[in-house]
Amino acid sequence: MKNVAFGVIFLCSVVAARAVPPSDESILQMMNMLQLQTTLDQMVAQLDAGMKAGLKQSIQGKEMTPLQTAELGQLQTRVSATIKDELSFARMKDIYLQVYRETFTQDEVKSINAFFSSPAGKAMTEKLPLATNKATPLLQSRMGPLIRKVKAMQQEFMKEQTEAK
Repeated sequence: MKNVAFGVIFLCSVVAARAVPPSDESILQMMNMLQLQTTLDQMVAQLDAGMKAGLKQSIQGKEMTPLQTAELGQLQTRVSATIKDELSFARMKDIYLQVYRETFTQDEVKSINAFFSSPAGKAMTEKLPLATNKATPLLQSRMGPLIRKVKAMQQEFMKEQTEAK
């Protein structure tokens, strides 16, 4: 019985040792290799551009005085600064540290860092954004037909519902 208890304790200690949370240093290294700061900066730029386009669209066709136009410009500047500040890497870093610490083990982070340090990992980091940019218009070209199919399905459903009454 002692051997069984010892075996269970040993097995639990091995499992616990393997599930060691990663160090902040190793997570920061992983975030650096994954170019998380660049990704966040790109996301912020897209949000900022979307906000500006939304504001521009909301005033389209409306007469604005020079004062209103200037105030709108000031609003855009303030909103842009707020977005950039709130979603900056400096502010988001602790969130990612927490999430990655809770999600990955030290061994996993070590392996991820080893991969992204390799030539293949570096190529993936460098080329994945290019591949994504190439895929985006191709995927968007499929959205039109997909939307038409979904609308046709909705219309057919509504027709069937109306006929069933």
